[in-house]
Amino acid sequence: MVDAHTELSRTDLPERVKLLGFRDDDREALLAAVPQVIDDGAVMEQIQRRAETLAAAVGRIGAASDDPWDGYEADRAGLGGDGLVPILALLATVDRVRGFHAERGVPDDVSWRTLSDLGQQVWVHRLTFDRFGLHTHGWLRGAWSGALYWLGRLQFNLQRDKDSQEWQISTHIPRTGPLTPESVDASFTEAAGFFARHFPDFPATELFCSSWLLDPELAAGLPADSNMARFQRRWTLRGEPRQADGDALFFTFARRGDFDLDSLPRDTTLQRLIIDRLRSGGHWHVCQGSIPIEPYRRAAGVA
Repeated sequence: MVDAHTELSRTDLPERVKLLGFRDDDREALLAAVPQVIDDGAVMEQIQRRAETLAAAVGRIGAASDDPWDGYEADRAGLGGDGLVPILALLATVDRVRGFHAERGVPDDVSWRTLSDLGQQVWVHRLTFDRFGLHTHGWLRGAWSGALYWLGRLQFNLQRDKDSQEWQISTHIPRTGPLTPESVDASFTEAAGFFARHFPDFPATELFCSSWLLDPELAAGLPADSNMARFQRRWTLRGEPRQADGDALFFTFARRGDFDLDSLPRDTTLQRLIIDRLRSGGHWHVCQGSIPIEPYRRAAGVA
């Protein structure tokens, strides 16, 4: 049973928030908000209910679970920060997720690095809207279910292939620096070994990725030796692409909603490529691709 009030009243909360990846300004904003929230019975009821739903989904990899954010848009106003209820519900359930990690033998540093995506997403919110908050709470359900892990440069989660229903390791690219070939290879190798050792009952046969970074037009418009072009060329594409101009704009410029393309910077080749394609009437697309996992399993010594 999760007791949100107890978890949010912990004396070690400042240290815990730091382990969860919060930058200084976001940590200060969160710690200032907590004392006000825990004395508000109506808000705590929301947090408790959503925390219980999050906790019930831990370990249910590949299984349906209730949405902890159901109806959230209707009850978010006036709470001192965008997404404060989800932030605190996630914070209140950290020990439940870490308990699952421990059961699976996940190293402590990997456990904390994985859950530090909470602080990362709060930082992305500030980068996008210039204020404390969280708008990507839906994404964080993956890490809080125990299916997603941050391994080196990349994040990976276990999921079933929609067609074959076989397990695959889905790849995600956090906003944390250059996507060098060396860092990608190291992450792929680490993921292959990690899931084989800690989740042998979820045998994955491939790495999978669904991202606008796999759009062939991206590799075609960038220098052949650029990190993003090299990353795109790794994948064997399949399925139908989906238009995703918003993804390209958000992940390149940290912007959401409607805005004038003329307001965006054109400092890099990537920025100019994204803008010029949209100005010409073209679009960017999310594409899907796969890579056999066996070579990375051998490199990890688990083949």
